[in-house]
Amino acid sequence: METKNNTNNTTNDTTKTNTKGHWGRRGLWALLIVPVLLAAGICGARAYADEAFGFVHGGMGGNPEQHKAFMERRLDKMLDNVKATDSQRTAVKAIFARMFTEMRPIHDQHKTLHDQIASAFAADTVDRAAVENLRKQVPSLVDQASQVFTKALLDASQILTPEQRQTLVKQMQEHHGRPHHFM
Repeated sequence: METKNNTNNTTNDTTKTNTKGHWGRRGLWALLIVPVLLAAGICGARAYADEAFGFVHGGMGGNPEQHKAFMERRLDKMLDNVKATDSQRTAVKAIFARMFTEMRPIHDQHKTLHDQIASAFAADTVDRAAVENLRKQVPSLVDQASQVFTKALLDASQILTPEQRQTLVKQMQEHHGRPHHFM
């Protein structure tokens, strides 16, 4: 009997812990932030890939200025959807303007790295070690961009109300046709 009670208590304790962990403050932040980060990361990666290979899709354009204009239109639409006040619009737009300024050197480094990889690949003899050393630099750039974007996102989260952030997440989930799964 003691074994059954211990097993049941362990199961109940685990269920309680999982419930608290899932719906606790961290779970709520993940629910609010992860879809936005994923969408931004996909848009950013798509823009960089489009520029790198000479493609232009969906009105984003192939250079940073065109991408910025595209993202500003998306930001305006998002602010419309959450019924942001004029003061919220001004503050959020300032945050994202700062983000674009901070992203520019990262973009430039990415372009330089891309050009170096392309040159190494186009050489008569491809130096695998050199290409590998260049490839190893990519995660660092991704991490830098992620840090800049996350800072902007967290700053913007202080401007928007919880209801506005929840509306944004709901709309993003509907846009993608399914809820996102979190860690």
